[in-house]
Amino acid sequence: MKNRRNMKKWVALGLAAVLSASITGCSMETANNTTKAVDVPKGLWDPYKKEVTLTTVVEQNAGTNFQKGDSYDHNPWYRAYKDRFNVKVKNLWVSNDYTTKLNLSIADGKIPDVFHVNTQQLVQLQQSGLIMDLTDLFNKYGSDTLKSYMKNDKDTYKTAVLDGKLYGIPQLNYGIIDQFNYVWIRKDWKEKLGLKDPKTMDDVVNVAKAFQKNFGGYPITETKTLDTMNRLAVAWGAHPGIWVKKQDGTIAYGSVQPEMKQVLSDYARWFKDGLINPEFTTYDQQKMFQDVINGKTGVAPMAQWFGYLPGPDIVKNQGPNAIFEPYAIPSANGAEVKGSVSFGNRGYIVISKNAKNPEAALKLINFFAYMMDDAAGKEKPEFISSLFDNNYPNIPYGLNVINPLTDYNQFVKIKEAIAKGNNVDVTELGKDASKYNSIVNWKTKKDPNGVGDFLQQGNDKSAYGIAKNYLDNGNYVKNALWGSGGKETETLMQYGSTLNDILTEGFTKIITGEEKISYFDSLVEQWEKAGGAQATKEVNKAYGNK
Repeated sequence: MKNRRNMKKWVALGLAAVLSASITGCSMETANNTTKAVDVPKGLWDPYKKEVTLTTVVEQNAGTNFQKGDSYDHNPWYRAYKDRFNVKVKNLWVSNDYTTKLNLSIADGKIPDVFHVNTQQLVQLQQSGLIMDLTDLFNKYGSDTLKSYMKNDKDTYKTAVLDGKLYGIPQLNYGIIDQFNYVWIRKDWKEKLGLKDPKTMDDVVNVAKAFQKNFGGYPITETKTLDTMNRLAVAWGAHPGIWVKKQDGTIAYGSVQPEMKQVLSDYARWFKDGLINPEFTTYDQQKMFQDVINGKTGVAPMAQWFGYLPGPDIVKNQGPNAIFEPYAIPSANGAEVKGSVSFGNRGYIVISKNAKNPEAALKLINFFAYMMDDAAGKEKPEFISSLFDNNYPNIPYGLNVINPLTDYNQFVKIKEAIAKGNNVDVTELGKDASKYNSIVNWKTKKDPNGVGDFLQQGNDKSAYGIAKNYLDNGNYVKNALWGSGGKETETLMQYGSTLNDILTEGFTKIITGEEKISYFDSLVEQWEKAGGAQATKEVNKAYGNK
């Protein structure tokens, strides 16, 4: 999946929470069967005898490809809710500025029955008494599958527990397998020059120099936000952008640790050697991608979604052999490289204290989890596809919780299916069938629309294959700030962006040679005086450090 996020610098205060034992629910009936209608549903999957209306609000998603007759108000998900549970979902509004519009609704006290909120909104609604304590509701109506998600990510579950009670259901995300970074190298150039796979950061530099000598341009990508450098920093043992635990148990901001000094020193040398475009200070991501698409760049440190954006355009402009293949970021100093992992929860599902049928929301959330993980082999493939194709899972914006192992499990399943060759039964793949078919279309037809899936998980050199090794070996550093628990630090709330801007501006001066590497120490002092020291103090206090 694309993933899709800049880390928010919120602080988490760990609150004790124990997940109650799962209750046993009856099996989901297939589309061809009818369950016994009841006035008050006794089982998790029983429908209402009389139609129940559940109001919500939705964020407009430009990536949704509505099929004929479908819309945010009329679509396969909403039709399934009515058919399975006799629940009619009504959108009060759909907006491309969801956060602003929801803030106005909250200010007016006019909220729907069930909806998606961010961390700040969760705390605000809880303090205002507008939303329901979900503790008992979740324990009674949450399915075993839904509860297993929370058990698999207990730290994120705890962030929804305020004052000892559950006020939101974390929507989680597709998994931390999506968060790692790679060195993407243009395949045809590498093969034409007979270059070996990089094992060290020096090897990466040598590949870049060879590309520049033979193909011109500036071989290593970069933007004004220093996106490339920050992704590569783990090669030196640095973890910019997240808070890390030091050996003494205290918490510190990764961007100002000593390891960053060596990152900047080497990066400044690369710039001096002409490996980085001197115009990078004017480049945003789109402009950087354009150089890749036009064949001016051959080394791109980027995330697992690079094959999706700008992958298809690279193929269309440069040909199918011009794809970029991912490699694990190698060490710059001989030490083991560990990836960086941030708090990735997409938000929380909350229910209005005035909702007439709050259990209806849990039924629909359970249904999403069922279709995600349990429906293969039990439901018709066409029905599953109708829900998951065309980016439709984004439609039930406040009614979906994602299994935090979704993409990990999908990769394992897809890899096994590809290994079977022509013997694979696609119907057994459930919602992952479209991913498999996309990979096959790339391998057999070089369909540009399949290149992202192929590079992410459809070949021996796949991004997920590398990420799985990180995860299986516990080879990553987790952001010490995990969620909020309602205890954001004042300094980070007010000055977090400014503090990062100070560092980006200072780092850029070092890279371009305007300042010497010794300036790093002065820059850290500036950051501390501007609020960094106070933020660090607040963070450590929140986590019980003196």
